[in-house]
Amino acid sequence: MADKKLIKILKNIAILLEISGENHFKTRAYINAAQILTEENINLPEEIKKGTLGNIPGFGKALTSKITDYFANNGTMEYYENLKTKTPESLTEITKLPGIGVKKVKQMYEQLHITSIEELENACINDTLSNTKGFGAATQEKCLNNIQHLKASRGRYRSQEAMDEAEILLNFLRDQDNTIHADLVSDIRRFTETVSEIVILLAAKDKEQTASELAIKFETDHKDSIIRPQTSQGMPITIIVTTPAEYFFKLHHLTGTSDYLSAMNDLLNDKQITVNEGGLIKLGTKIEIKSEHDIFHAAGIQFIPPELRENKSAVEAAAKNNIPELVKDSDLKGMLHCHSTWSDGRNSIKEMALKSKELGFEYFVICDHSRAAAYAGGLTIDQVKTQHEEIDKLNEENLGIQIVKGIESDILSDGSLDYPDEVLESFDIIVASIHSGFTMKKEEMTARIIKALKNPYTDILGHPSGRLLLARPAYELDIKAIIDCAADYGKIIEINSNPYRLDLPWQDAIYAKQKSLKLAINPDSHRTSTLSDVFTGVKAARKAWLTKDDIINCLDHRQFVKEIVNR
Repeated sequence: MADKKLIKILKNIAILLEISGENHFKTRAYINAAQILTEENINLPEEIKKGTLGNIPGFGKALTSKITDYFANNGTMEYYENLKTKTPESLTEITKLPGIGVKKVKQMYEQLHITSIEELENACINDTLSNTKGFGAATQEKCLNNIQHLKASRGRYRSQEAMDEAEILLNFLRDQDNTIHADLVSDIRRFTETVSEIVILLAAKDKEQTASELAIKFETDHKDSIIRPQTSQGMPITIIVTTPAEYFFKLHHLTGTSDYLSAMNDLLNDKQITVNEGGLIKLGTKIEIKSEHDIFHAAGIQFIPPELRENKSAVEAAAKNNIPELVKDSDLKGMLHCHSTWSDGRNSIKEMALKSKELGFEYFVICDHSRAAAYAGGLTIDQVKTQHEEIDKLNEENLGIQIVKGIESDILSDGSLDYPDEVLESFDIIVASIHSGFTMKKEEMTARIIKALKNPYTDILGHPSGRLLLARPAYELDIKAIIDCAADYGKIIEINSNPYRLDLPWQDAIYAKQKSLKLAINPDSHRTSTLSDVFTGVKAARKAWLTKDDIINCLDHRQFVKEIVNR
């Protein structure tokens, strides 16, 4: 697994060097190194031990020395520590604000001596920023809004990021001699989009002894059999140790929200079952609970998957036997909305398709960027023709997976699609997405997207809200009007599975299902290593009560061509 702390340090070094005036080539070396370590599974300690770290492309002598120093000093890099004494590390946080690049931060630092988010916020409140050369009232207002969004997000972590960390921890805990069971609970088990901590419930043979031993191993205290360590990235962890007899009751109790649990408790009370901290009591006798299913059996209702335990509506549906069979990973047949080296991807079409096949998919829909996205290597009209010729040749190779010709066409500012009609006609699938003009007013943005949805060549609306979790808020739009229009015109909206997006949000996907709108679960992947993000989208879809019948890429290839491509 990638060393996230080292990657962050390398990125921060690049930012601080650029602010301090270093040349572009030097800063770029650190950015490239961070990207390589993010994308490639490199065992750095092993490379250091073998003396082969410098053989990695882009890892020169200076960079190799700094990474070696990092591992030799238990995660501390002397060069970075010295750099922070000259240029404040807190400046790197300001660069995370949407629309505020390193150059703007450099201006703020040099002209106004701003070194932190808090100082920038004060400069906005006092109208100092708007009166500074190179900024203005619009930039100041945007900064203030983005700061408020960032502050609201502090102490939150993207759910998939937390789950990646949690998986390592769970494997460790399950390997302990006294462990009987160990599972996630709380909002991370319900797969909310962001979480404040990792919460794990653990059943042990000896509750107190296990809590004490874990506290020693994690070098922290424990109280009431609860241990609160942190990940190497500083993410809070709560480990609750319990007995095997109480485990499955607590697994259920610690997963649902208070609204959900209140509805469940009312239902149980109606059946003369009392709920206490340790379990369920009926007529003075404790009910033996060997699985979560026993709780639902006692309540006389259908089992409710963890993702749905948000509110009382799930309990009401379960009482009427209306919980559907939720979509699962194996239901997906097609990999939609992926990029390749033809635009801004890291792998060829063939490599992306073969990896999709390895993951169990029947067909692969390439959707590189259109020409308006020049910054992302968008395809010219001539390149479109050449790419289609390549796809035809690849399909003739009988790779065991069918490649479908698609494009991610930019929705232009007036709502029209990129490319003339004769080019749009040449694609099997068109994903229409917004990549610019995020600051339109709500009415204008809504009208822009509705016009694109009404375009006869549009098949799928890509990442409809434009949000980046914990980084960029959604642009202003009437999402219900967008969904209504898509339903009326027989269009599809994607659940973009990139863990930074998860867009369409699950709350809106519930409304889409109510409108009988078809959805697509797409990874928006730019490299083979992130194609599996599509399964993160499945988690979001399950949370929205979606079944395989709601998802177009659960169709097999023959059905997909008949119902989607040839419609």
